[in-house]
Amino acid sequence: MKAISRDLIYKYQPLSDIQLSKDEKKVYFVSTKADLKNNDYKQDLRVIDTLTKKQSIVLKDQKRARYFVLNDEILLVDSKNKKPGYTAFLRLNEKGKTTKAFELPLSVNTIEDFNKNFYLVSATLNRDCPNFFELDEKKQKEYFKEKKKNEDYIVLDEYPFVYNGAGLINGNRNSLFLVSKKNHRITRVTSETLDVENFDVCKEKILLSGVDFETFKGKFSAVYEYDHKAKKVNKLFDDKMEVYRLFYYKDKKIVLGTFGKDWGAIESGKFYCLNERKMELFLDCEYSFYNAVLSDVRYGKTKSLYKYKDDVYLLTCAKNQTIIVKFGEKLETVFEQNGTADDFVVSKDCLYAIAMVEMKPEEVYEVKDNSLKCLTSINKKVLADKYVAKPEELILNKPMPVYGWVLKPIDYDPKKKYPAILDIHGGPRCACGPIYMHEMQIWASEGYFVFFCNPRGSDGRGNAFGDLRRKFGTIDYEDLMDFTDLVLKEYPQIDPERVGVTGGSYGGYMTNWIVGHTDRFKAAASQRSISNWITEVTISDYGIDFPIEMEFDDVRACEKELWDISPLKYVNNVKTPILFIHSLEDYRCTLPEAVQFYTPIKINGVDTKLVIFKGENHELSRNGKPLHRLKRLNEITDWLNKYLKG
Repeated sequence: MKAISRDLIYKYQPLSDIQLSKDEKKVYFVSTKADLKNNDYKQDLRVIDTLTKKQSIVLKDQKRARYFVLNDEILLVDSKNKKPGYTAFLRLNEKGKTTKAFELPLSVNTIEDFNKNFYLVSATLNRDCPNFFELDEKKQKEYFKEKKKNEDYIVLDEYPFVYNGAGLINGNRNSLFLVSKKNHRITRVTSETLDVENFDVCKEKILLSGVDFETFKGKFSAVYEYDHKAKKVNKLFDDKMEVYRLFYYKDKKIVLGTFGKDWGAIESGKFYCLNERKMELFLDCEYSFYNAVLSDVRYGKTKSLYKYKDDVYLLTCAKNQTIIVKFGEKLETVFEQNGTADDFVVSKDCLYAIAMVEMKPEEVYEVKDNSLKCLTSINKKVLADKYVAKPEELILNKPMPVYGWVLKPIDYDPKKKYPAILDIHGGPRCACGPIYMHEMQIWASEGYFVFFCNPRGSDGRGNAFGDLRRKFGTIDYEDLMDFTDLVLKEYPQIDPERVGVTGGSYGGYMTNWIVGHTDRFKAAASQRSISNWITEVTISDYGIDFPIEMEFDDVRACEKELWDISPLKYVNNVKTPILFIHSLEDYRCTLPEAVQFYTPIKINGVDTKLVIFKGENHELSRNGKPLHRLKRLNEITDWLNKYLKG
């Protein structure tokens, strides 16, 4: 078997945005491929005939393939539109031909059918011109002319003011609009100050949640309902609840959320029935209802909730995999494959899922009675004749068992000694699983044991397992070190003097924490990390949420608590050579987090290096520019090779 090369990252084609035609005869989805010439990506819109299973590419080499399957048409966002403040739509016919449809003076996020006369549009407007869509073209041009004149300085007067991947969001609000299908006249549904987070439609009504604010956006959402006949939005509930999802279910209004009374603000949501302005518990559970199992070979838009007629389906992390459940008086599992469902749609006879199973990159599967039939082979050739290390499960036996895995190196010889890498996932409410990860596979192909686990704080195991309130750097650190001990015991072929550690985001935090508390690792690579919780809280888009989730006694005066769990407090203990990888536009774990830790380590004479990527954000490893992703892998791997193989 051939080794997996680092640049194979260019060959994968992640799949996303699966949609079903209303007659259920066609399944559409997007495939993404690297465009090395422009250091970007190109996307193809593909279709599968559900009867014949015949496949074809509808649109090829799109810059951004944003499309919406409606009742009577398919609308494609025109990526070539250059009119500021506008979204232009094309109509797509069955033969893949496009014609101009219409344009809207809105930055459209989603568009769907509301009824036979109106589209329902969610769009982002800024409070500096909340009525932009009502201005004539002359005034719209004047607005952008004024903005350009003032572009050399930034005014912040709200919180939050940045968001990772979006940049500056000061003044932005996601609003709902009704757009006439006849003349495209726009009517605002929600107020200028309400930031809409979730919504669902039933007949002539819209159930929605969001935060109405002018200067400070709090953590709690209110629930509203728009009645089209009355042309009015009514507030139904507003009582310190975090709302994760909401939807109409038969004759009920269902809200998935938490009051944080049992496990704090980070706890998994429960399903409530909103009745007479009161939340009545409908279904108790401890799922997170998003895909928390991480991989670096995904790209594009996905969903975690899908409605089919009166039924509701949700995607969620369960233990070490991502499953799909059907909502009702209880949750019925309809997809569980020791892998991950990454996106899905439901039809009368089956569901169609973009999934990662059997250590393979994504393909589209037809799922009936939880049995899979693979419909595509888009990524099949990528790993042909390649060595794919199979994860060997290893369980750390504790009152709360810790699940982990070990990958053996290529051409493994039990009589030899090998270096090894501990890879720590982000989150912490995320998870690793036995699915394909490019970075881990290249390390196995370069002669490393690779091991990883889900310490306490990870997702998929319920609230008690995921509870890290006031425990950062304690029980999670203990689990990671105990798992490392177990791996070294069970795999004596690993040279304990040649073990490295790496991780990103929370994994970067833990890497920083580890090197300040032990010298057992020969080298470390800390990615998009956190070193100082005081600056993280005051600068990042995560911000004030962290001390709220930790339930410190006073979130406005918790500097001691924050400092005690900051790796920077222990930086003078660091003797381990450490590489830092960070992105200039990372607003989740901002650049100062790396710089603060790097500087004293460099001054103290420990070998260290900081590599900063321009034009990238927190998602560098997953959807950064292709050349940057390879550069990242090269920097990490070469650094570890220097100390673990040198």
